[in-house]
Amino acid sequence: MRHRLPDRGTIGRSAVLTLIFALTFSVGAWCQVYSGSLTGVVTDPLGAVVPNSKVVLTDIGKGYTTNATTDSVGHYLFRNLAPGKYKIAATSSGFRPFEQTGISIEVNQNASLDIQLEIGQTGQTVEVVGTSAPLLATQDSVTGQNLNRSQINDLPLINRAVFDLAFLAPGVSQPAGSSFGPNNSPNNFISNGSRNAQADIVIDGVSTVNYEQNSGAQLALYVPSVEAIQEFKVQQSAFSAETGFSGSTVMNVLFRSGTNSIHGSGYYFGRNNALDANNFFNNEAGIPLSSNRRHEYGATLGGPIKKNKTFFFTDWDGTRASSGGTFRAGVPSAAMRTGNFGEICGYQGGTFDSAGMCSNPDGQLWDPYTSVYDASQGGPVRQSYIPFNNMQTYMSPGKREVSYSLWTGSTARQLHYCSQPASEDSRPTIRAAQVC
Repeated sequence: MRHRLPDRGTIGRSAVLTLIFALTFSVGAWCQVYSGSLTGVVTDPLGAVVPNSKVVLTDIGKGYTTNATTDSVGHYLFRNLAPGKYKIAATSSGFRPFEQTGISIEVNQNASLDIQLEIGQTGQTVEVVGTSAPLLATQDSVTGQNLNRSQINDLPLINRAVFDLAFLAPGVSQPAGSSFGPNNSPNNFISNGSRNAQADIVIDGVSTVNYEQNSGAQLALYVPSVEAIQEFKVQQSAFSAETGFSGSTVMNVLFRSGTNSIHGSGYYFGRNNALDANNFFNNEAGIPLSSNRRHEYGATLGGPIKKNKTFFFTDWDGTRASSGGTFRAGVPSAAMRTGNFGEICGYQGGTFDSAGMCSNPDGQLWDPYTSVYDASQGGPVRQSYIPFNNMQTYMSPGKREVSYSLWTGSTARQLHYCSQPASEDSRPTIRAAQVC
């Protein structure tokens, strides 16, 4: 399908400016939802604060740098940090330069990292490689479970439904009657006793669920590929007002992004009934296992458009599936197809007498059109049996009544249309109508 772009003259200048304005300021608003921050205090070996220290934070993958200067109490602060790996460096006159790598900022994490400078020559650097423990989030009281790229990639998933990993968070449980997988509402879970309709899914700062009044669950309008997610956090309490519409739990999701290096991946997940065991009922009936084949495959690619400035990332998913099923059911025999149901009597262990009645009542067919209503006997009473259960040679002597409901104004009046007995060469015809 091809689309022809309109001529430049057909687009108003105001419309273009409005679009640029919306994109520019909306990006700034979105980053507040999933971005984090890093703060701390720079001190000397005796614990005294070091004001006017230069602190530089570098995104290891993308090369971004952010600068800060400690205030009069040695405090520094970096805001609006995209989740990822960082390196921090601090310098001050009379102290050795400090450098630490392996700092991880998670989705919407407000972390703290204090720096202690050592007295010495500026040509000597104190370098800390990696961190022994995750950074503490002392700036807020948000609780929840963060799932990073390694966990998302390594944990098993039914039908590759990434949001099912939310059930790993403490306090999250499955509602009665719901199921796992992409066909189920991805945020259909109960968190800390709240209703499942109170959850929200935010992807890169944008809510992706529809909101219905009096709804028992909310449906995600878009479920991304497992390979497209960098990480997400199940935020369960005390999150800030900027997060949005949820009254209970927010799944804060971050898409993957390219870096200064080109990275890609290919993957395949297969399911085949040749690797499965047959069920008991198929084995009993000598039926082989039905076909069940599912192939899920795809690829990702990310890298720089302009190093340290602009990056790209793309992913592609494909699914091919085929399945069948087996079940046990009764089918009419050759005699039944002609109208002779005599074998039903034998199936119930009975035999026919000379008049054609089965010795076992459970194997006898009766004419429903000859029944009469007897309140003393609890309702309809059977009158005429079908000899030898043979519909091919039986003609009903009774009349059939078909009842319809006729509404006139606010009163329902039921009419009984009485039909004549059926004949071989004619269908029942309506001959009378009686009002009840």
